[in-house]
Amino acid sequence: MMKATIICGCLLAAVATKAQNPFVQTWCTSDPAPMVHDGTMYVYTGHDEDGADFFWMQEWRVYSTTDMVNWTDHGSPLALESFSWADDRAWASQCVARNGKFYWYICAHSKLSGGMAIGVAVGNSPTGPFKDAIGKPLFENGSWDHIDPTVFIDDDGQAWLMWGNPQCYYLKLNRDMISYSGELGKLDMTEEAFGGPMMRQRQQGKKYKDSYVEGPWLTKRNGTYQLLYAAGGVPEHISYSTAPSPTGPWKYAGEIMPLSETNSFTNHCGVADYKGHSYFFYHTGKLPNGGGFGRSVAVEEFQYNADGSFPTIMPTDEGVKPVDALSPYRRVEAETMAFSKGLKTEQNDAIGVYVTDIHNGDYIKLQNVDFGTAWPTSFTARVASGLRGGQIELHLDSIRGELLGTLSVPGTGGWEQWQSLTTDLTPLTSPVANHDLYLVFKGRKGPKLFNFDWWELGGVKSRTVEDGGTGAYKAVMKEEPTLPAHTVFVPKDLSAFSKKKGLPVLVWGNGACTDSPWEHYKFLNEIASHGYLVIATGYIPMEEKPYRGPMSTTEQQIASIDWAIAQNADPQSPYYQKIDVKHICAAGMSCGGLQTLYNCADKRITALMICNSGLFNQQNAHQAVGGMPMPPKEKLEEIHTPIIYILGGETDIAYGNGMDDFHRIKHVPACAVNYPVGHGGTYRQPHGGEFTVPALAWLDWQLKGDSKAARMFKGNSPLLLQREGWTLEKNAKLK
Repeated sequence: MMKATIICGCLLAAVATKAQNPFVQTWCTSDPAPMVHDGTMYVYTGHDEDGADFFWMQEWRVYSTTDMVNWTDHGSPLALESFSWADDRAWASQCVARNGKFYWYICAHSKLSGGMAIGVAVGNSPTGPFKDAIGKPLFENGSWDHIDPTVFIDDDGQAWLMWGNPQCYYLKLNRDMISYSGELGKLDMTEEAFGGPMMRQRQQGKKYKDSYVEGPWLTKRNGTYQLLYAAGGVPEHISYSTAPSPTGPWKYAGEIMPLSETNSFTNHCGVADYKGHSYFFYHTGKLPNGGGFGRSVAVEEFQYNADGSFPTIMPTDEGVKPVDALSPYRRVEAETMAFSKGLKTEQNDAIGVYVTDIHNGDYIKLQNVDFGTAWPTSFTARVASGLRGGQIELHLDSIRGELLGTLSVPGTGGWEQWQSLTTDLTPLTSPVANHDLYLVFKGRKGPKLFNFDWWELGGVKSRTVEDGGTGAYKAVMKEEPTLPAHTVFVPKDLSAFSKKKGLPVLVWGNGACTDSPWEHYKFLNEIASHGYLVIATGYIPMEEKPYRGPMSTTEQQIASIDWAIAQNADPQSPYYQKIDVKHICAAGMSCGGLQTLYNCADKRITALMICNSGLFNQQNAHQAVGGMPMPPKEKLEEIHTPIIYILGGETDIAYGNGMDDFHRIKHVPACAVNYPVGHGGTYRQPHGGEFTVPALAWLDWQLKGDSKAARMFKGNSPLLLQREGWTLEKNAKLK
């Protein structure tokens, strides 16, 4: 059957190139609830059914992003069927993390009481699977106003649950997050608190500033509690009130998002901070054939006022700017998109979520794609088609932009008979940089063409990390074909370096002897941006995700040194006479520190840096993980260079071993610095966090001869001690 000219449901027919709102186009979504966890922004939404004439909602959905523009659809891990007591109206919800679990608070119609009820599901990951945590509603009493729960964990660990229309209720949750203590509380719905009382309590003829309606969102800033909510009646705008405690007294603070042309008579908001930015989530009815019962989630960036209050935030079609880049040199789920036309997503247990309903002229847009330092050479996609297939064209910056290449998709014998196909790409004349990438689908006009699971680009992988770092030389993380199983961090522009001003070298071993620097890449990239060639053991991490392969070896660190020396001597190498091979620091974290100490006798090494590590002695050798190098304490006698231990304080499991090493070293300059964060350090924080400070100072002193950097450690008043939290010990050789 031919595809309708007017696309049914909430599919997008056409959109301006710059539009990013609504940020989900494949389904109608509502009531966004953001949650930041482990470096990822998640948004939990409702799902308005296509063509609905009321809020006939059956499930909840999850979307995530690491750059705020490219969103991955995780499908529907929670639905009415997840709750044996629920039979209709899967309305607004919110998820929160606590103690390694994720608690998703929902409201739904209860067949037990005949009213709306508050329920809670629990999962071990932000995307599930989730299950009903208690097998019954968390709260119900037969009333219809128990809707739109919000959950907030206070600084003291107390969790609060609020909900309601037109009365705002609250409960104090217990630590288990699935039970509560005390009686059901009610906020005072007064004019002072919310700009006006509840509608049924209003005086006829009196004009009020505002009124609470529904959709509360509880948060806190600068010690003040803020309750955001849909306000004013129908149509709704967003307002907020403030209080010194969650129970009040609340004071009306004003509108945040005034009434606007959103094509939706309801609104529902959530706020979250992410990667140094503040975001306001809400919903509109702006998808084609959308409206009051076909809503769509959107987001705006904003800045709090100096006193922590909210500014006025207006809805836009443009949405927000990216805060990171998308790497195409890894498997990218097809359901990851910044914008799309004409598509749906489906899911099953075998595949997960995939893109479907693909027709001629439909497309997926990816924004701010980091192509690295060289154009890709191939495109691979996993697809399935019943009969006829089609093509996937790759265009830069617009649907008719420069063509990278085309993948032909044949019939595969069924809509779930999947094949992985690859095509070569054409090198382009455009400068290699960050571009928008359009996957444009072509084929016979009318019929569905194929289903689409995932894709990736082939070639030498590279990635710009945190805009290249804060140093004077913007860095890039990349593979080098001549150095397998290693990751290189280096300034993008090598023109500033020469035989007279070469790049000092840092060779790095990873924690847990992992064969990828996935935990340390921000830290290492930041060092490279200050004018270093950093060579880490293991495969390039195209995303901050644990590596599950075999452990690395001590020999890989030596191979790093060999490679740097060979590249500096090779006239065909881009590094020719640009590397300072007389200044090499060997370093590593945890197990990588043990690898470094194992290699310490190598005469080419001119400095050592041991992070969250130290040699085991006979008394605690049983604590070592299998596969770790286990040199004895006598190995310390082979050290012939200055050495620094950077440890995480007394809670660092390596603290005892590292400090024992330091106290044994008398024959070379040595120091030990501690910052009380435990064994994990600060490597995964932006730009490597606080651990980057002594690391860079040590490298600048030992490898570049920087006397100012030396003052971080030397003298009676080392500069490092002026930074809060640091302690420093030195041996007699370093005084």
